[in-house]
Amino acid sequence: MTNPPDERGAELRELFFETSQELLQALNEESLKLENNPGDEEIVRSIRRTVHTLKGDSAACGLRALSELAHLFEDALTLESAACHGALAEIALAAADVFAEMLASYHGGSPMPDAEPLRQRISELTAAPAARKSRRKTRTRTQ
Repeated sequence: MTNPPDERGAELRELFFETSQELLQALNEESLKLENNPGDEEIVRSIRRTVHTLKGDSAACGLRALSELAHLFEDALTLESAACHGALAEIALAAADVFAEMLASYHGGSPMPDAEPLRQRISELTAAPAARKSRRKTRTRTQ
């Protein structure tokens, strides 16, 4: 016998709340590594994979605000300038904090935190012309 859809959804959400803590821990750890190794593209890729998983899992659970914010951050992390952005580790740590607050709000039924400051920080990643310029120079030398 299978569980009714509402029970399956509740089980899926509970599982997500458990696994999301592991994702947040990974995001924090990778962000700290990035602080010590600024511009390390492999660490940035790892952060992007973690955020991608959080985005997809939260979307599957219907947690739209979290999924959309994670999507915005993931998109910014795909830009060439992201790895060169000096504040990326700080922004990733702030994202982990906001994501944790959002998860607590969803889980506890409390109001969502204000994510606008994080959105503004993420937009810094998309508006870093100096970083893009330096990446182009590096790429030109290697081609």
